[in-house]
Amino acid sequence: MRKIGIGALVVIMMILPAYANAELGFRSNSKIPLPTDALVSVTPESPNTGHQSTSKSYINSTSKGIQLRFQDYPLGELLKSIHDETGIRFNLSSRMATIPISINVEARNWKNSVRKLIADYSRVEVWTNRPKTSQIWLMEGKPYN
Repeated sequence: MRKIGIGALVVIMMILPAYANAELGFRSNSKIPLPTDALVSVTPESPNTGHQSTSKSYINSTSKGIQLRFQDYPLGELLKSIHDETGIRFNLSSRMATIPISINVEARNWKNSVRKLIADYSRVEVWTNRPKTSQIWLMEGKPYN
């Protein structure tokens, strides 16, 4: 009987984190207003900034690999294009979303191409077996050397 109870407890402890959604922070008695545009989530619901792609800017996905070529393109729009292709979710500040970026990346798969793209940024990466459940947060500031 005791083994069944311990087994049930272990199963509950393994399942529970999947349903946890903690918002980290601190408790305060006074209300502190949070900035409304502190974080931009690059998903299909993101507003379009109206930046027109040029012949220099494209994503080419083939069985041989991925090619990313962008010239003076806003980082947020580039990440939105990658999200539209793969489902990978990106989170970055509105200021970072407007940074013009010029890249030429070739890699065998999306994970490697995205890693090359964001190599110079401070970030948190959560990769899963399915790109649609992978998520990346880009942080402002200088990368750690």
